[in-house]
Amino acid sequence: MRFTLRNKKWYACEFIGDEFDRDKCSYSPIRIIDIKPHRNGNRLITLKFFHANYPQGVQTKEYVLRTIERGKHFLLSKSIYHNPCRFLQIYEMDEDWLKRHFPHKDFDRLDSEVW
Repeated sequence: MRFTLRNKKWYACEFIGDEFDRDKCSYSPIRIIDIKPHRNGNRLITLKFFHANYPQGVQTKEYVLRTIERGKHFLLSKSIYHNPCRFLQIYEMDEDWLKRHFPHKDFDRLDSEVW
C-alpha cells in the first residue's frame, strides 16, 4: 500500500527549494482541495490546496506536480513550473509535528477540519 492523498484532509508538507531559509525548507499544514491526475503516464497531478503557513488572502494554491516517489508514508514531488525548483514532501500530520514546527501556536488538539 502506498501513501495516497485525499480531498478535504490536512497533511504536513515540507516545501524544499533554494528560495527558503538557510535550511532550504519551509513547513506548512496543507488541506487538499482537489487532486487531478493527468492520466497520461507522466506521473503528473494538479494539486489545489490550502497553504496554512502563507499570508491570508493568498493561501489557496494550485501546483502541477511530478511524482518522484510514493512510499508507504509520504509523497515526494517536484513542482514543474517553479523556478528555482521546488520540491514538496507530503505526509500525515500529527500534533507533535505541529508543536515542533509551530511552537508559537497553542494546539489543544489536532483538528483536521479547521486550521
